[in-house]
Amino acid sequence: MDAFDSPVMLISLAALASVVGYRELLRRRTIERQCATLDLGYQSTVRLLRLTANDQRNVALALFGHAQTTEPPDAELAGLARRLLDMSEDLTQQTETPDATRRLQEEEVQLKAVIEFAMAQVAAHLGPGRRTWRLSPDLENVKLLADKRAMNQVLVNVLSGAAAATRNDDWIELSCEQDESAWSLIVQDEGIGLPLGPNESSRDESRGIGLRLTLARSLMQAHAGTLTVESAERIGTRVRLSFPAGRVIGSC
Repeated sequence: MDAFDSPVMLISLAALASVVGYRELLRRRTIERQCATLDLGYQSTVRLLRLTANDQRNVALALFGHAQTTEPPDAELAGLARRLLDMSEDLTQQTETPDATRRLQEEEVQLKAVIEFAMAQVAAHLGPGRRTWRLSPDLENVKLLADKRAMNQVLVNVLSGAAAATRNDDWIELSCEQDESAWSLIVQDEGIGLPLGPNESSRDESRGIGLRLTLARSLMQAHAGTLTVESAERIGTRVRLSFPAGRVIGSC
């Protein structure tokens, strides 16, 4: 008789298998409890961060409004308020699930309508502040095959950055360009620009363009598009949103 055929050996192996199985079950349950605890802690932290971001936004808007009503307007206070508002928006974006991870709901989107809606959202955050929006007539009849909600988020992020970098009555211009392979929406401002290193002429790396534009770039990539940034300190910034030609109906 083979040793493995003996009743004692079979009982021993069964007992060993039972112990191993029980230990594996305990291990899995422990991991599940730890994951549930971590998830609960994460959700609580996210809620706290969102409340903090909302408080920051309210304070920033109050400060910004006060800075605009003084005579003369308090430029330094307005600048600090813009920075605080920018921080609150970035914190809000950081605690949201990136839209790029969800499935795109593509449709024909009237680009001008999406732009105007995004401009209204940005203007509402500015409070009493004003910007001069220059919208090219070439954008009048352009349509995109895109996720409307995602495109709104891209434009809000890009226009918010432009508004935060400019002052009252500064202009922010939206125009378009195209070639055989791509169509581009260009957002250009005359603001403070992004600080560049001594050997840099543009700001295309995600770590250099801030959270807002990094998130906007991820949404553009989800549409097989790109986001690039050119900036000159104290002169202004140009953001180029490029889409494959097949996603665009209409022309510049």
